[in-house]
Amino acid sequence: MHDVGGAGRRDVIVEAAAVEFDRDGYATASIAGIARAAGVSQGSLHRSFPTKHAVALAVIDEQNARTFAAMSAGDPSPIGTLVRASRGIADLLMRDVVVRAGIRISLEHGVLAQQTASFYEQWIAGVVDVFRLAIASGEVSTDLTPEALGGTVVPYFTGVQLVSNVRSGRADLLPVVATMWRVLVHAVVDRAHRERLLRVVDDVFA
Repeated sequence: MHDVGGAGRRDVIVEAAAVEFDRDGYATASIAGIARAAGVSQGSLHRSFPTKHAVALAVIDEQNARTFAAMSAGDPSPIGTLVRASRGIADLLMRDVVVRAGIRISLEHGVLAQQTASFYEQWIAGVVDVFRLAIASGEVSTDLTPEALGGTVVPYFTGVQLVSNVRSGRADLLPVVATMWRVLVHAVVDRAHRERLLRVVDDVFA
């Protein structure tokens, strides 16, 4: 075993915990198993995280930071920004164990509900802001409010990726998220912008 110090030890433990949570879930994963996977003693782990709950919250916080960073995907079009952000998050779900683990445990365990609710409220608020821009620019034309759109699209994406995980281990994640966007473009995008944004979807998920 090796005990690295400070922030380095914390990062090692978070990554190791993510592997355990992604594979086994919150209830089955153990502090002993996390310490073993991290290559640190249980005493060293407890100096950074006094409980398994604290480790889980750290994984969720890191997952939030990594997924929120995807929203910085630049595009002159508001809907294009959301399309590119969803591709970035899909890529993270396929290759980043911290993101997969954070989402898994945040949805499966009741004691983490407050943290999960806060994460989704932030996500929805960010997407609502983008839909406000899309409506103001004329890109989106609908009777639905930005709040209704954001409050629906975030759960839509969440459900799509969860079902993809169950059905194929997310092997079909990119095509099913692309289909989600084609449905949304046809449903709410103004006709004048529809073909352009369908091409964006095709390009982003090619």
